[in-house]
Amino acid sequence: MRIHRTRLRARYAETDATGIIYYTSYFVYFEVGRVEMFRALGLPYDWRLPIVETHCRYRASARFDDLLEVETCVEEIRTRAFRMAQRVVRLPEAPEGGPGELLVEGYTVMMTQDESGPVPVPTAFRVAFEGPVDGGG
Repeated sequence: MRIHRTRLRARYAETDATGIIYYTSYFVYFEVGRVEMFRALGLPYDWRLPIVETHCRYRASARFDDLLEVETCVEEIRTRAFRMAQRVVRLPEAPEGGPGELLVEGYTVMMTQDESGPVPVPTAFRVAFEGPVDGGG
């Protein structure tokens, strides 16, 4: 599995009344990671890739302005769908601060379709998923 990494800052609008990142915001972070991975791979990300399943397990809380990294990889390719594993990690502010702290981990299953309905995962997707991925930023 090749991992694509996308960095972002936790925004104030994503917090709840206690200043903690609201749980649904992690699904937005997952989407940011998926979109950036597709961009790095040169693949389209549009209506032909509906999400048919998603899951998230919460380990720790992020707060406003935390530096986060979304890790995304394709862990399984099926006939008409693929499963993307994702993690959100809080990064230390200082470069020598050590490894990040795992906040959430989960997955998303995306189906491939066209105007007539489900179709096999395109060969271009299979090739891109198996090749090297730019680390992102």
